[in-house]
Amino acid sequence: MSFRRLKTLVAVFQHGSLSAAAANENLTRAAVSLQMKQFEADLGVELFDRRGRIPELNARGKAIVPKAIELIESYDELRRTARGESKITGELNIGAMFTAMTGVVPYAIKQMRAIYPDLHIQAAPGHSANLVAPVDRGLIDAAFIGRPPVLGSQLIFHPIAEEPFHLLQPLDSPLSDVREILETYPFIRISRSLWSGQLIDDWLVRENINVDEVMELDGIQMISTMVYHGLGVSVVPKRCVPAPNPVPVSEVAIDSIASRQVGLLVRFDNPKSNLIDALCTQLRKVVEGVASPQFKQTGDPV
Repeated sequence: MSFRRLKTLVAVFQHGSLSAAAANENLTRAAVSLQMKQFEADLGVELFDRRGRIPELNARGKAIVPKAIELIESYDELRRTARGESKITGELNIGAMFTAMTGVVPYAIKQMRAIYPDLHIQAAPGHSANLVAPVDRGLIDAAFIGRPPVLGSQLIFHPIAEEPFHLLQPLDSPLSDVREILETYPFIRISRSLWSGQLIDDWLVRENINVDEVMELDGIQMISTMVYHGLGVSVVPKRCVPAPNPVPVSEVAIDSIASRQVGLLVRFDNPKSNLIDALCTQLRKVVEGVASPQFKQTGDPV
């Protein structure tokens, strides 16, 4: 069996089509098609549904992808062992929501690199909702996001922390009551296209709080800056690990809205489960370290 064909099969699954796989693997579409036909001949089964204009992986083809990934990872580890390399090498590709990319994630990566110096970790930002599909398709190994409203059958969510919602207002505001603040000052809304924005919108309706909305933004850092300049107030999640350079605004706790859960989303069959478990451990240690005296003195929770 050709490992090249195994890798091409995984690329077709991850990128969604023969043409997309060809572009990402630096092959021609004809070469990818030929490899897949040869692979089907090796196995003696059809892996693609070719009744439509564009061939698509059938149920059998999709079912063997996790095993193909596992074989590729095992083969790569065998090669590393034969060359006398460290056991933990390779690459871990993760995504993270924007607030985590300037908070918990860099600290955890720092610790992972100290423990596994031969491991390469690549991280890319995105909104939580936009990171679910890449994890599900195997384009990335894991994503640090808010808990999805609906969890696919192939996905597992590892809880890391709870992030309560709080109200942001300028430092010189004389008010302390949440309802009074929201009904007195202009309101800067976190985008309703985000899960947290939907939770906040539902809460405002449930509490019958009328706000004078002046803008809608999709980033907490941007919202905090607008509040700092006196352009309004807002309700946002309180980050489990603050940014190194937090914007100076006043924070007011809100007891009547449930916290959002943040954590690591992975596929249940990801062959890098040992590394993902290690990453979960470091993420939790970082969150726990925020309450330590060391963090208050140095800003480093680790």
